[in-house]
Amino acid sequence: MKQPKASISAKKKVRRSDKLLKTSILKGNEYIRSHIPPTSYMTKASLLRMITRYGMVYIKPKNGSLGRGVIRITKNGTRYTSHAGTNVMSYSSFNSLYASIVRRTKGERYIVQKGIHSLRYRGRVYDFRVVVQQSPRGSFEITGIAARISQGGRVVSNGGGGGAVGTVDSLLTSHQRSIAMPRIRQLSLAVMHQVKKYWPSQKEIGLDIALDYNLKPWILEFNTRPDHRMFVLVGDRAALARIVHYGARYGRKYRLYR
Repeated sequence: MKQPKASISAKKKVRRSDKLLKTSILKGNEYIRSHIPPTSYMTKASLLRMITRYGMVYIKPKNGSLGRGVIRITKNGTRYTSHAGTNVMSYSSFNSLYASIVRRTKGERYIVQKGIHSLRYRGRVYDFRVVVQQSPRGSFEITGIAARISQGGRVVSNGGGGGAVGTVDSLLTSHQRSIAMPRIRQLSLAVMHQVKKYWPSQKEIGLDIALDYNLKPWILEFNTRPDHRMFVLVGDRAALARIVHYGARYGRKYRLYR
């Protein structure tokens, strides 16, 4: 399937932190596309359309990282709620909600993405960080998987948003693992190969993947310069050893500390 022309021309001009560009790259693969929540640039019209259709959406800075600026918006009847950090606000109309968002985003370009009703741990949202790297043999391998858990009533699981870390075993039952992990692994490797088509020099990625209640994996985003410190925090020495060893083979050095 051909990639949209806008994505092909943009890939040399736009930063690799551009979330919408990265989403467009992944949509070039039909299998991967079925695991991507609907995403678009945020305008007043697109936000209204998506919140009306899905009832819950997330808006994110187009080039943001570490969960900065992420806002969850929900619609319940005629009322709207925004949740940013620990701040929760309620609005009686869409216009008042949008006016507040415009003031908060201060002209920065945002995207809007369908919210996934994902598995929770003690009421807290969480997702998985999956690291895929090129091995010394030249093939791609998954070198680490750990969970990021939101804290303190926050809507993001990133460490920058006060998130904690956990292991796959601590969050999923053995039955859930037997179903979900093969799906996550297959999807993650497919993403790496798709990214490699557009950025041939890319040797590693970090994917943020959520599981819904049917154990379907959803790609929240992927990072071309992933931060691996969460594996220090979770105490996964085997994963850290692989990550560092593989990275050293293609010239990467990491600042790993608590």
